[in-house]
Parts: sequence; C-alpha cells; structure tokens
Amino acid sequence: MNMFFRLTALAGLLAIAGQTFAVEDITRADQIPVLKEETQHATVSERVTSRFTRSHYRQFDLDQAFSAKIFDRYLNLLDYSHNVLLASDVEQFAKKKTELGDELRSGKLDVFYDLYNLA
Repeated sequence: MNMFFRLTALAGLLAIAGQTFAVEDITRADQIPVLKEETQHATVSERVTSRFTRSHYRQFDLDQAFSAKIFDRYLNLLDYSHNVLLASDVEQFAKKKTELGDELRSGKLDVFYDLYNLA
C-alpha cells in the first residue's frame, strides 16, 4: 500500500511538472499573413490557363458556366462546412462568379486572393 501511494504521488508530480513546462503556441489573428498576388502569379496563371484550354485531354471552354463551376469548387475548398464565410460575403463575390475565366486568362487573381484572405 505504501509503495502504491509513493508511485501515485510520483506520477502526479511528474504530470504536474510536465504541464508547467508545456508551452501553448496559439496563433493569433494578427500573426496570420495576408496573401497577395506576386508578379510571377499572373504569368503562371496565363500560361496554365492557356495550356489547359489547348492541351487538356478533355476539351472544354472557359466560359461563364465553367467559371461558375470554378467559383463553386474554390468556395467549397475554402469553406467546406459553410461555417467560416457569411452569406453576405459569398454574395459579394458571387457577382464576379461568371468572370473568373477571363480573369484567369488575363492573370488577374485578385478575386481569388480576396476570397482566401476573407476566409
């Protein structure tokens, strides 16, 4: 009985000592970097879009319907459970939903970065 008490006390002391040295690294909102478009991103976007529209095994048109699919998939990627973005945020970006194909062709990725930073 005495040995059991000693082992329990020792285990308790070790647990308390371990918790005192544990440091919690919690990331605050002001520590998260804001992503922004860099110069090479426009060139990469133009080249990848051109390559996919010309050389993909399944031919497709980067029209308004396909742009809407891109928007919906990107939105689901960012907020799959629909618990991060507000409906007003989604409505704000949904106005440009059909223009994303043109923006990818021209290398303007502002909508994608703005939506990512909002999420």
